[in-house]
Amino acid sequence: MPSDPVFLRTYKALATKIAADYAAGYSGLDLSVAGSVVRGIIPEAPILPFASIFFVETAENAGPVLTRYSGTMTFEIYAFAGGDTITERADAAIRLGADVMNAITADRSLGLAGAIDDVLCNFTHLEGDRIGVPYAGVAFIQCQVTFQSDRGV
Repeated sequence: MPSDPVFLRTYKALATKIAADYAAGYSGLDLSVAGSVVRGIIPEAPILPFASIFFVETAENAGPVLTRYSGTMTFEIYAFAGGDTITERADAAIRLGADVMNAITADRSLGLAGAIDDVLCNFTHLEGDRIGVPYAGVAFIQCQVTFQSDRGV
């Protein structure tokens, strides 16, 4: 089996961190159920709660020496939570977003010490009706993951 580049190892690590039971968190929701977290963007959440993560890009920069490179990977996470009213959906999505961010940033190396320098997250809430996912609030989290390597991958 071939080894994975840092991009794919990071992608997998983020999905694993997101797939957690947040019963003791802000939301009380469970994303550890099989099929609750998917790598890749799908048009709508098949179940609630649900999360998908998408690898957007990586940008590479020259490092301090010829054989050292630094880079930033960008990932987008969409976490869906249900509710009966628009207010309940918004509150549920914001709580779930906070849980997901806590899970990701609890270990800013993502368990990939030596490969990952840091993870920074930006967060916003979207009403599902606006993006074609009725009856769901959506936490949109953008993760910037910085890394260094000797080859750029």
